[in-house]
Amino acid sequence: MTALAIVPARGGSVGLPGKNLAPFQGRPLVAHTVYTAVAAGVADVVVTTDDADIAAAAEAEGARTVARPAHLAEATSRTLPAVTHAIDTLGVADSTLVLLLQPTSPLRTADDIAECLDIHADRPTGSVVQMCRSTDHHPLKVCLETPDGGIAPVRDWADLEAPRQTLPVVLRPTGGIYLVRAGDLRRHERFFIPEVRPQFVPVERAIDIDSAADLVLAEQLGGVQ
Repeated sequence: MTALAIVPARGGSVGLPGKNLAPFQGRPLVAHTVYTAVAAGVADVVVTTDDADIAAAAEAEGARTVARPAHLAEATSRTLPAVTHAIDTLGVADSTLVLLLQPTSPLRTADDIAECLDIHADRPTGSVVQMCRSTDHHPLKVCLETPDGGIAPVRDWADLEAPRQTLPVVLRPTGGIYLVRAGDLRRHERFFIPEVRPQFVPVERAIDIDSAADLVLAEQLGGVQ
């Protein structure tokens, strides 16, 4: 299988300024992600960025870089257009497996990446997404506001009064790994392509860096793995 890792890392950040260059286990977050991908056996790692310092850190770790246009690097910019811009700029074949690896998920491991590739195997389509079991408030126990000012259940009124353990198990994406073929990204313009298969990690490894406190916690958790 031909696999390409794409690491999106823009220069700006609202919650933690400069977070993609924040140090983690001796490397900037973006470089740590490149290092992890290479350790998993991914031969081609590309960082899409608008920031020269991020590009330098990525290249020092062995990644290629793609210059991200300013309109794809704003605070409200989505990740998908940056990834499709990168694969189109590089002329990536539709059959190539694309791994989206976000620097803000530093507790993702090389073994996680390798497992995702094994789960996908040679399927012609479909995604693999890293997931954890959610321990937060169950999403079926909330209501939606209706246009007339009333409320409606997400699924059924009975869910609101049901014991949590009788409801379906809730899974949430960690943000650490999305795996999909380049052609599916181009055609469907999303990372969730049925059949979506999960790669599970414990909730303590599903941390997403958005603040200095998150980074401290990740360092602590990463030190005990």
